[in-house]
Amino acid sequence: MTRRGDEFLSRLIYYVLFLLILLAAIRIYFSWLDSYRLSHPQIIEAFAAGYVEEQPLEGILLWDEQPVFAPQDGVFTYPSPLPRRVAKGEMLAALDGVAIRAPYPAYFYPALDGQEGHWFYSKLWPDFAPFPFFRPAVLLENGTQLRKGAPIGKLVPQPQTLRCIAYLDGTPSLLRSLRMRKAAIRIKTEPEGKERKAEVVSFKTMGQKVKVCLRLPFFPPEALRSRSFSARVVAGDQQGVMVPDSTVITKDGRNVIFLLQGNRVLSRDVEGFPAGMGHFFIVRGVMPGNKLILDADTIQESIVRIW
Repeated sequence: MTRRGDEFLSRLIYYVLFLLILLAAIRIYFSWLDSYRLSHPQIIEAFAAGYVEEQPLEGILLWDEQPVFAPQDGVFTYPSPLPRRVAKGEMLAALDGVAIRAPYPAYFYPALDGQEGHWFYSKLWPDFAPFPFFRPAVLLENGTQLRKGAPIGKLVPQPQTLRCIAYLDGTPSLLRSLRMRKAAIRIKTEPEGKERKAEVVSFKTMGQKVKVCLRLPFFPPEALRSRSFSARVVAGDQQGVMVPDSTVITKDGRNVIFLLQGNRVLSRDVEGFPAGMGHFFIVRGVMPGNKLILDADTIQESIVRIW
């Protein structure tokens, strides 16, 4: 072999050895880095928090009602176009100036929506199906010429309880509320409004959905304008701790966190649920102030160094 060939071979061996040493050093470094990360995990502190769950309620209203019919031919007039409370014997409307009077205390509304005589609990509750189509009540025009027997509005006897049927998401918090003795759920009709308790008459589930029938704690005359009802359901006002969801892993169907005690990491089962926005709400198993491993899926029970 020539001198030039010897130099080339020497350089090749040098570069190969250098590359092998470099690769070995990199491997040793990353092995050390993994070991360091395992023994020096990022620690977070659990903090006390409350969790309130809200969801929209879009339902239908039910009340007992009686259509009112014209007792004779005549020009129909009424004192107010608004739903209003009337006492027994109070004038509802008039035909050619002859008063039509309330037979009992009630709400009266000179409007119709076409569902009078068809809108019953027995028809609306049994099936797990979309609600039938309905429209807002249409006001009868003041001064209309009517024939005897024509409908002139509706009477809703008072007092009575306003009911609501709605479909809701069957969250754990809501189901706990529904299954309680003398069950009630909290609702509010305005985003920042006062919470009111609605008594649960009955409920049934299908998959992730729940159909509920509620007794509402109010019945204003304005409710007669439409059979639809919108509100917010407030459920699950619980106290616990809030942590990033990376602190919780699932093992064999159990939620597990890694708790730091001294310089040891111990696994612990917890009870809770995802709270959204990258957080997990724990109701049992962790106390405020406990130190937890942030990235639970990278850790095992072991000795760690926190300095």
